Amino acid sequence: MYVTDKAEIIIDANPEEIWEYVTDPVHWTASNPEEHYGLEYDTPDNRPREGATFHQAEEVAGMFADLHGRFQYIDHPNVAVWTGTAYYPLLRGLVTVRIPEGGTIRLVETDDGTRMSHAVWMDFSNNRRGRLLKWLFTTALDRKAKLYDHTNKELVFFKDRIESAVRESSKPTGERP
Repeated sequence: MYVTDKAEIIIDANPEEIWEYVTDPVHWTASNPEEHYGLEYDTPDNRPREGATFHQAEEVAGMFADLHGRFQYIDHPNVAVWTGTAYYPLLRGLVTVRIPEGGTIRLVETDDGTRMSHAVWMDFSNNRRGRLLKWLFTTALDRKAKLYDHTNKELVFFKDRIESAVRESSKPTGERP
């Protein structure tokens, strides 16, 4: 039983520039400092590649998660598909809930710039426990809206940082004496 959401934004930069910026784990962590606590790729250069695993400590919709994932598919610099398992410790760690999660990040050039989207999903088990967790997540705790907010905040951060860097690099440097 899936909970899905998707955020997208137009960034005035080409896909390669965006890819270089967003795949830096320091930038990804900085994109949501209140909810990202660190990201590491299990690669020599600490960058994603197809088949690589990663670990991210974060909060999703106000709940701490220890996410262990893998990049299933990468078409550099256009698409990255990831899947993983997020471990949510509840009741101060007395119970840990495991939720399969994943996402698809796309960079598509348009006439207005590059559309960056991140479609994410969570897969709750189709049993009593899973249905209860999904109900809590989507209804009682209203976390679905917070899932969108979490993803959209990352994209807005990337747009602001990348476009301001492009503006800075295109400013005239002035004449030197």
